[in-house]
Amino acid sequence: MNLSTLSVDAGIIAGGLGSRLEGVDKGLLHWQGVEFAIHIAARLRPYTKTLIVNCNRNSERYQSVADKVVSDGDGEFNGPLAGLRALLQASDADYLLVSPCDTPALPEDFAEKMLACLKENPGATIAVDDGDRLHPLHLLIPVSLAESIDGYLKSGERRMIKWLKQNNLVCCDFSDQPEGFLNVNSPEEMERLIGQI
Repeated sequence: MNLSTLSVDAGIIAGGLGSRLEGVDKGLLHWQGVEFAIHIAARLRPYTKTLIVNCNRNSERYQSVADKVVSDGDGEFNGPLAGLRALLQASDADYLLVSPCDTPALPEDFAEKMLACLKENPGATIAVDDGDRLHPLHLLIPVSLAESIDGYLKSGERRMIKWLKQNNLVCCDFSDQPEGFLNVNSPEEMERLIGQI
């Protein structure tokens, strides 16, 4: 696979309800004085042509971060797979480099390592493994898989890892920097993030 001819877009999934954080839109939380989504965009943008944000509220706030803003399209908050499908459908690239909106400490070399992993595993769906667990929303994924997600959701399934395993999943090793994938879902996790400074 020739990465120099491969087109890659970036996607940020910010479509959740933030129910474990009293309904707050996590992508708009601040860390080090900057919104989470802006931290993530800074890691993705240099390696991609178009940045797309999936959100189901506050779309006007994300327009300053993204080139395109898309919703799940059904108003149902059907989970991260619906958000991922919306991102894939909005992209005209070969691959989409994805992060959820709640991991602002994303490693500086996230994109480089994911692209290197794809070069070693052409055609694969690449997800992060931090040495302890799989992070199914930190992805480098073929845009052509949008239809696969659509069929999977229509069958009533919602389990992300199960779907990934059906689609040529390869794990990219980030065991040397698991703290970069701390996702903020609770006040306690926000305190842990603040403690990383």
